[in-house]
Amino acid sequence: MTLESINKKWIKYKKKYQVDSPVLIEEVRFDAAKGVESSFDVTELFSGSYILHLSEKVPLYRGVYIDYILCHEFTHLADFLTHPYSSNVVGRLYPYMNTWSEFHASRRCLGMVLEKAFSGQVDPEKAVIPQAFRDISLRKLINDTLGQTKVALEEFRHSGNSSVYHLFFRCLMYLMGYLSHFANAQDILDYSLSYLQLDTSLCSELYAALLKGEARDLIPYFDKIMKELGGASAD
Repeated sequence: MTLESINKKWIKYKKKYQVDSPVLIEEVRFDAAKGVESSFDVTELFSGSYILHLSEKVPLYRGVYIDYILCHEFTHLADFLTHPYSSNVVGRLYPYMNTWSEFHASRRCLGMVLEKAFSGQVDPEKAVIPQAFRDISLRKLINDTLGQTKVALEEFRHSGNSSVYHLFFRCLMYLMGYLSHFANAQDILDYSLSYLQLDTSLCSELYAALLKGEARDLIPYFDKIMKELGGASAD
């Protein structure tokens, strides 16, 4: 895995999704934080440094899974380039990244997998989702994501820690991004929200706003849901 090979994939991504930017990834570092497979540091992006951080384990992964996680990170970079932050949004940087871009990245990387395997209705048992060393079903991906969301939410309800809230919200965006590929997404989402004991109407409003893709309109939901859970602003 070289910088050249990753940039070839990035150029292909930009062409496919019509990302109008000359930016190339300038460096790949195998120094991602513990528990993180891949990331861009937003402070580096602000300074014009386009550095992709990967776990040192990534070169050991199967190629199909590397493509999966690269698609996720490419979407974050594309969002940064096509929805530039204005000065009045910088203070809400993490809420922004934890709403639109996480939903968008999860939706897109799963879409990449599904479009290769299905031309019609998606079967959650037959849809094969790549992971680092094995495949899982789409149903398992959703169930695992719902479980992770539940764990993070319960920890936040217990601790009130804003960093845990960020984790919960990111998991919720993953879940909504995955569910968006189902014709009965709203029904599955309603069940998931009931399981999580979240405000169905507020979260459904957020989901509808996510589908519209108006990125900056989504930031207030980050605080609204936190307030419903009894927390303060998560800046």
